[in-house]
Amino acid sequence: MTRAPAAVTRLLVVLAGAAMLLFLAWPILGGASAPANAQAPAAPADAPASADPATEPAAPEAALEVGVTDPGDLLTVADEELLVSEPAIMGLPPQVSHVEFVVFETGEDNLNDTMLEFAQGMRGDLVSGDSWAPGRLIVAVSMDPRRNGIYCGDDVCVAMDLFEGAHLDGSLEAMKDPLRRGNTTAGLLAGVSAAADPSVALESPGTPSWVGWAFGGAAVAAVGGIGMWIRSLRKTQASTARERYDQISREYGRVAGELTAIDVRANSLSSPLADDELRSQWEDVKQRFLELDTVMGRIGHLRPDSTDSEFRKASGDIGTAHLTVEQMDLAEKNIDEMFRMEQGDATVRRRQLGELRKDMVSAGLGTSDARLGHQSQLLQQRVDELASNTAAPDFMDRYARIMVDYRLVVDAIRQREMSDVKAAKNAGDRHAPRIYDTDWRVGHGYGGFVPYYMVSTWHTQDVQAAESASSTNTSYSSSSFSGGGGSSSW
Repeated sequence: MTRAPAAVTRLLVVLAGAAMLLFLAWPILGGASAPANAQAPAAPADAPASADPATEPAAPEAALEVGVTDPGDLLTVADEELLVSEPAIMGLPPQVSHVEFVVFETGEDNLNDTMLEFAQGMRGDLVSGDSWAPGRLIVAVSMDPRRNGIYCGDDVCVAMDLFEGAHLDGSLEAMKDPLRRGNTTAGLLAGVSAAADPSVALESPGTPSWVGWAFGGAAVAAVGGIGMWIRSLRKTQASTARERYDQISREYGRVAGELTAIDVRANSLSSPLADDELRSQWEDVKQRFLELDTVMGRIGHLRPDSTDSEFRKASGDIGTAHLTVEQMDLAEKNIDEMFRMEQGDATVRRRQLGELRKDMVSAGLGTSDARLGHQSQLLQQRVDELASNTAAPDFMDRYARIMVDYRLVVDAIRQREMSDVKAAKNAGDRHAPRIYDTDWRVGHGYGGFVPYYMVSTWHTQDVQAAESASSTNTSYSSSSFSGGGGSSSW
C-alpha cells in the first residue's frame, strides 16, 4: 500500500522533528545559514509583533516534501519515519522540492519500466509528459529482481548532474553495499546522500569518507533514534579534532624550529633527480607550512581541558594544520633519504634500488608484450649491476638514466595495454607520488615517471568503474519517455 505523508498530524510531527534535528545537527555540518529546504523555527507564542513590517524576517521557503511508497509493506514504521526525516539534512539543492522513496517487492527486469508504469498508473504527480515531474528526486529499490534506481525531474537532473554519467553511476553504486547487507532503508538514504554530493563518481578512487558513516548512522538512527546518531557524530568529530591537535602540538614546533635546516638540505640536493618538479613540490609544502602561522593563531586558545564544542568549532583549522604538518614531516624524511643517497649511503642506495627493481619485476610479469617484458628484464640487470657497486662515483647519474629508460617501458605498457589510463599530466589527481607523500621513492616524478604499480592500480580502477558504469540502464521500453536518471543491479 502507499503511505502518503500528507496526513496532517503526521506532517506536523515530521516538520517539528526535522526542525529539531536540523537545530541539533547544524553545528557539526559547518553551516552559517539555513539550507534552502529548511524552515526557520517558529517564534514563541508570546513573542511581540514587530512594529515595523520592513524588519520582519523573510518568509521561509516551503519545507521539503518526502514520500514513502511501499506497496508490499516491506518497511517498518520506524523505517518510514527515518526516511521522511533524514533528507532534510542532506544538503539537497533548492530545485528539489519532493523526494519520493519507492520499494517494490517485485518488478520487471528493467526497473525503469517498473517505475514508469507505476508512476503513470498510480502516481501521476511523479511524471510530467515525457519526463519526471519538476522538483522530483525519486529513489527506488526492487527486491525481485534486485534492482536500484535514481530518477529526477529535468530541473533536478541538471542541478545535481544526475541525468546520466559518472555521478549517477556513483550514486547508484553507493546504494548497493547496504542493500546487499539487507538494510533497505540505509540503501535508500545512501542514494540521496550520494546524489547530493557532487564528488561521488565512479572515476574517483573512492567514495567520500562521510558516506561510510552515513550508512552506519542510518542504521544507528533506525535503532536508537536520530538524536543518538547526532551525538555520536559530534563526539567522534571532537575526538578526532583532539587527537589531531595533540599531534600538531608535538610536531609543529619541532618542524618550525628545524625548517631552516630542512630547507638548506632540500636546496643542497644536486643530482639530476632534483629537478624543477621536485623543487616545486618542496616549495609548495614549505609555503603551506609557513602559512600555518595564521591558522595556529586561531586555534592557539585550545587546551587539553577545552570543551568538545570548542574542538568541533576548530576542526576545520585543525584538519588543515594536521595535513600540512604531516606532509612536512614526510617531506623532511624523504629529503633526508635522497640526501643520504646522494652522499653515498650504501644502505639507502640498496634500499631504493630494491624498490625500483620490485616495480620492474611487476611490470615484466604484468605485460603480455614479450619485447617489453624483455626490456624490463634488461633494466633489472642494470639495477643489479648498480647495486653491486654502490660506491660508484657516477651512481646517481646511472640511477637517473635507468629511471628515464624505465619510464619509456612503463609508458609503452600503458599505451598498448592500458589505454584507458590517462597520462599523468591530464589525469587530475592522478600523478606520481610527491616528495610529501607516504609512497614517494627517489626518482618518482623525474621526467614524468610514474611507477608501474600506480599505473596498474589506475587501470584496475578504470576497468571496475567501466564495468559498473556499463551496468547503469537509462533506457525505457517507451521510446517517447526521456526522463533523467536510471537503474542498476545490486
